[in-house]
Amino acid sequence: MNIKTLLSNLINSLLDGSFERVRIIAQMNTAFKEYFTTGEFNRMCKVSISQGNSAFAHEMSSLWIRSGFKISIENDSALKESEINELATYVTDNAAFVRQLMAMGFDTLVIKGKTTGIAKSFALKKFANLNQYFIK
Repeated sequence: MNIKTLLSNLINSLLDGSFERVRIIAQMNTAFKEYFTTGEFNRMCKVSISQGNSAFAHEMSSLWIRSGFKISIENDSALKESEINELATYVTDNAAFVRQLMAMGFDTLVIKGKTTGIAKSFALKKFANLNQYFIK
């Protein structure tokens, strides 16, 4: 772990009040690195916390500047919208994982190309299967 990662983790834990968010981001980054190096996924992705969309807020949302779960595609040359949708489906098809993200205060899934700026945002509450509950 380098000093930049250590400081980033420390700031995130201080702002969020726990290491839960830092831990899930580290796990996702490890998984994405493994998928890329083994050839299971052709894009190298990096997960971080970003600004969410206030229109996607729900009762458990963190402060909007910290409510986005961002997946940045590092090698984004010739990135297609279909690839962003495929990656979004990978995350949103698991309703239990989406609910876990929501419980940690995330309300927006952001998938963005690192250099191209191509980006899409998704409201997590639409994928949590909580229609009969109070989440709006």
